[in-house]
Amino acid sequence: MNNRHKSVIVRKWVHSYEEDTDEEKVYRPEGFVMPRSRGRDKIALEEEGKLINTFPGRGDALESTTGFWQVKEDKLILTFDQKNQEQYTIREVNAERLVLKKNN
Repeated sequence: MNNRHKSVIVRKWVHSYEEDTDEEKVYRPEGFVMPRSRGRDKIALEEEGKLINTFPGRGDALESTTGFWQVKEDKLILTFDQKNQEQYTIREVNAERLVLKKNN
């Protein structure tokens, strides 16, 4: 991933699960108009590598966890609590859409 793509990925992303496929998760930038939903996962990828993951919890109240993110080649690596790590292949990233494939 080049520096131009890194500058695009730094923002707040909202899970657009209606666009997901069996292999891919689709995110849209915060503020993008989506169908109403009881709750959506959100990831904030901040400039300094800080990550804030917000998701609906009990009774649909929002909960959040923090961690760090990094990009290595075409991989987005999310690290929570220094133990739990998720790795995705970046299939597409632009100002309107982030498409991730979960790596096993």
